[in-house]
Amino acid sequence: MRMKRIYVSFGLSLLVLCVFSLVTMIMAQPNINEDSARGNEKAVNYCIECHKTLSGKTGSVLLEWRESVHADNNRECQICHGGNPRVNDSRLAKSKKYNFIGKPSKREVLTFCGRRECHATAYRQFQRSPHYTSVMQEGEPNCVSCHGKHNIQRSTLHIISDRTCSDCHSVEYSRQMVVAISDIEKNIEDIEESFEYLDKRHIEKGETEKRYRELKSYFHQLVHVFSKQEIEYTRKFVELEIEYLKNDLKSKITVVRRLDLIYLLTAFISIFIIISFGVYILIVTRKRRNIKQQ
Repeated sequence: MRMKRIYVSFGLSLLVLCVFSLVTMIMAQPNINEDSARGNEKAVNYCIECHKTLSGKTGSVLLEWRESVHADNNRECQICHGGNPRVNDSRLAKSKKYNFIGKPSKREVLTFCGRRECHATAYRQFQRSPHYTSVMQEGEPNCVSCHGKHNIQRSTLHIISDRTCSDCHSVEYSRQMVVAISDIEKNIEDIEESFEYLDKRHIEKGETEKRYRELKSYFHQLVHVFSKQEIEYTRKFVELEIEYLKNDLKSKITVVRRLDLIYLLTAFISIFIIISFGVYILIVTRKRRNIKQQ
């Protein structure tokens, strides 16, 4: 009778462990049906549907847009150009009734992109740049000169090169600016990788995340202002922040990895104890059977 109770207890323990593992796996799975249903509810954008059928530049803008950061963030035609994408009539959709803007001139690009609901901060930063005066006089270099027109790209070093800058500046000066920004961006990318690791582990970042956002803001400011004096001044502050963030994130990741090791060891020991207990029960059972047979 006593052995039966031991068997029952051991069996129930294994059953609870299996059920717990199964429930955990089910809860971790994404709700595919819910995500699909949300995707199907998206309204038709007739601007996109119309430009699909066009050729030449008017058709290629759609292909360019699909490769842009705007497309990645679901920022569609009407966000920039106005109009009503839900109206299946090109004339009516682009009428004054729906505040259609159309194509801005080179001088208008700054205020076009720098509207309050779009990139107002970058616009204010750019106004402090020596390039701002050039835009007001010549129309360039404006936002699209670096970011592209419809294939809008993020503010990264990949959209800036010494070749681009050397159209107006000396090659040596251009390279100095690009190298300075490149060093900062490489460090920021390393920090972002550390953040992604902590996000996957659901670790709170607290003050570190706040300082990182401020760092990114200073970096974007540096790129948009883009004067030698600004770069030298801001670079010192940015480098100090980068050093602090790297050290702080390194310590957080070290703690996480140590906890992972502890969890693994705990799991291994728990499994070992359960298996050992099971083996012990089998050995005791066989011994008792042998004793009874004798």
